Amino acid sequence: MDKKTLRNIFLNERLNMPKQEHKMLNLMLVDGLIDVLKDHDFKRVAIFYPMEGEIDVRRLAKYYDVAYPKVTKQGLVFYHEVKTFAPSSFGVMEPIDGKPLNKDAIDAVIVPGIVYDDGLYRLGYGKGYYDRYLQDYPGLSVGVVFEKFRVEALPNEAHDIPVDVLVTDNQIYDSKHDDDV
Repeated sequence: MDKKTLRNIFLNERLNMPKQEHKMLNLMLVDGLIDVLKDHDFKRVAIFYPMEGEIDVRRLAKYYDVAYPKVTKQGLVFYHEVKTFAPSSFGVMEPIDGKPLNKDAIDAVIVPGIVYDDGLYRLGYGKGYYDRYLQDYPGLSVGVVFEKFRVEALPNEAHDIPVDVLVTDNQIYDSKHDDDV
């Protein structure tokens, strides 16, 4: 199946999850994510404002200085000390204030995805913003997805970048790629 078909199938499935199931799995996943991040001496973590049934990782703001993404002419830029959000043209809540950060000022980036595969590649919304951001990102990239939205393999292209670690509601997967992770 192509990416567009897979995206539609999994988005539809995610949108039709019962609210209580989503809430319970989200709680379990974020608990696991906090455990993974505690193993490092991180101060600042880039997260995202959830949309359309995405995992809500905003609880990390209790433990870290968090930064939120905004799409700019330069690509994805993360802002910290954000007080106000507004919907972008894509419908994503983005910061309208705060301070932009250089990539090396962020210890870990939490990467949303519609579905992930065993190689820790993701299928997102198809715009490539996170892949471009992660190309030269020096910190830890952590994918988050419910276990039921994992597959053996996704179609991927040369520009697709796998995450270093994937956290689900019941498992933690480390990268099998040969880079220095």
